[in-house]
Amino acid sequence: MPLSVNLNINKSDRKLLLWAAGIILPIIIALALVPQKEDESEIPSSYSAQSHGAKAAFLLLQELGYQAERWESAPGDLPEKAEGTVLVMAMPLRGPTAEDRRALSNYLAHGGQILITGSSSGLYLPQMQLKDEPFPPVQPKEYTPQALTSLTSGGKVSMSPHAYWKDPSTSVLVHYADNDRPIVVSYKHGKGQVIWWAETGPLTNVRINKSGNLGLFLNSVGPQGKVHVYWDEYFHGTGKSLGAYLWSTPLSFAVWQALAVFLALMITFSRRNGPVRAAHEVSRLSPLEFVHTLGGLYRKAGATNAALEIPFARFRYLVSRKLGLPVDAPVDEIVRTIQGRRSYKDDALGNLGDLLHRIENALNGYELRERDALGLVQQLNEHMMKLNLISQEQLS
Repeated sequence: MPLSVNLNINKSDRKLLLWAAGIILPIIIALALVPQKEDESEIPSSYSAQSHGAKAAFLLLQELGYQAERWESAPGDLPEKAEGTVLVMAMPLRGPTAEDRRALSNYLAHGGQILITGSSSGLYLPQMQLKDEPFPPVQPKEYTPQALTSLTSGGKVSMSPHAYWKDPSTSVLVHYADNDRPIVVSYKHGKGQVIWWAETGPLTNVRINKSGNLGLFLNSVGPQGKVHVYWDEYFHGTGKSLGAYLWSTPLSFAVWQALAVFLALMITFSRRNGPVRAAHEVSRLSPLEFVHTLGGLYRKAGATNAALEIPFARFRYLVSRKLGLPVDAPVDEIVRTIQGRRSYKDDALGNLGDLLHRIENALNGYELRERDALGLVQQLNEHMMKLNLISQEQLS
């Protein structure tokens, strides 16, 4: 049967809802539409004209005649014929999947070149052996070339290293170093090559014209007219869904505010207009109350023996009815009859005869602790259920 909800909102409640909507909705719309002051972004995106952006470097490549384009797809879509192409991964942020790592390795194996910067580079490419610098220099420092290579023809570079290459081997060519710690290296992978910078600063808008930074950038990309440059924006988060984009705007706060107001209105309305039910009261005729009352009387009178004697008498009565024995039959006779007629053999709960003798001895004693009486009754009840004298429902 389908459920139907009937909200009978009286006139005063409707006015309250209308007033609330009239006040809150314009505020939400204003917060969503008013442009927010953006903080300085640290992402070296080719779209960003801020200090740490890389728009100047990207536009410079195009002005110099390079075939340069932004790459906003997954690495798996990079061209299979990778020779003569360069992928610029300036401080990638989005974590790579296993498929992304395989695609980048495959791109290198087929002759592609990758320029990658930052301390997180080891997450993306093979053979990377990096060590983070916990306290990078606040102000960039100038570093001299370690050797005369294709990357060092521009002379000194200005960098603030965030990581170092640890344990350089003969398979790695060190171009710049901070004392004995490499900060610009290159190495071969398959037919391709990887160039790693310890920091993105040399290609950012604010520092590309410092020292030999421009020379390092152009030398790392390669000669004009011979390479096709893909500037990665996929790992900067470009290409995310419309919903993800809207959720990153102030509109998300407006949605949460509207939801909070709606829940508050629903709670207050339901408390004032919900069905009225009487509070539940435990009946004084409840069997459980009788048990508590009877137990209190036994405890007050110190009649622990009586609490054990009643279940024992019940056991003898039910056994006599089932097996046709006298009510006052000795314990040994009861046990022999049960074993002969019912084939009752269960050592898991102890010997039935021993239990019955213990109960008789306890009843004849003067002091019986409540804990001992409870244990004897519980064992007796388990035997009675095994003999089908009582059921679980009767016991509970």
